Amino acid sequence: MEFLSIREFSAYPRKTRETLKRSGKIVLTNNGKPSMLVFDITGQDFENLIDTLNRAEAMRLLDEIQMQAVRGGLNAMTADEINREIDGHRRKKRGK
Repeated sequence: MEFLSIREFSAYPRKTRETLKRSGKIVLTNNGKPSMLVFDITGQDFENLIDTLNRAEAMRLLDEIQMQAVRGGLNAMTADEINREIDGHRRKKRGK
């Protein structure tokens, strides 16, 4: 996986496109820390890609919730409690 600073990303668009073509994805950094992930979606089914990314985000969120529960000694969450947590995060993300 390739890394580019945000400054390089905006200053050298040709380099960005070439890197994306070569590696398929780029991690953009801000002050040396990963900040964004950019994918080359040429030739891909956009809707399937978005669906896959949404599912990956949901899995990441579930892992985060489970780790918080373990750290807080609440690792006996029921499926309903987990679903309520996920729904709450989704509402918060949508701004509702």
